[in-house]
Amino acid sequence: MSGYCSYLLLLFTTVCWLHGIGTTGSYQYMESYQYMEILSPDKIAYMYMMKSAKNFGTSFLHTYHKVNLVIGWPYHGCSPLYNSIMVDGSIVLLKKEKCTFVTKSRHAEQAGAIAVIIADNNEANDNEYISMIHDNTGRTVNIPAFFLLGKDGWMIMDTLKNSNQPALVNIPVNITRIPLEQLHFPPWSFW
Repeated sequence: MSGYCSYLLLLFTTVCWLHGIGTTGSYQYMESYQYMEILSPDKIAYMYMMKSAKNFGTSFLHTYHKVNLVIGWPYHGCSPLYNSIMVDGSIVLLKKEKCTFVTKSRHAEQAGAIAVIIADNNEANDNEYISMIHDNTGRTVNIPAFFLLGKDGWMIMDTLKNSNQPALVNIPVNITRIPLEQLHFPPWSFW
């Protein structure tokens, strides 16, 4: 019941934000959250909530359907990505560690990514979002950048490594237009 109530609160807050209605109290405004739907592989075919970077990166200019999600190499993204051929035109998944979010995002952008998702390095984290902030180096990031829970990131990365193929995703997804019975969130995350 607790997970269902959390989901309803999240949905209510998202609807309020979309309609310009403020929420108060201890709940964060939902304006900085986006959703991604993984279509395949089946093992990770769920809806994922991500938090937008706070003060760098851009917004999506349009919705992408069936775009590739690939793992960046090196996964930490602190140096130029070796697999830029796979990253070019795709969304790239990186891991939070060793360097700033801006550095990772710039390496993703330089490799041709249309967006970067940075997963928490705590693989057990299934409910705590952090704010990705600019490192004050004056560098710009011209692609959307998101933070993903560590548990979600680990499950996606592990599945993609074992399948040796990219995931197909829809991003961003407006969950307010999807009937409740069709919303499928990862069973390993707290909802």
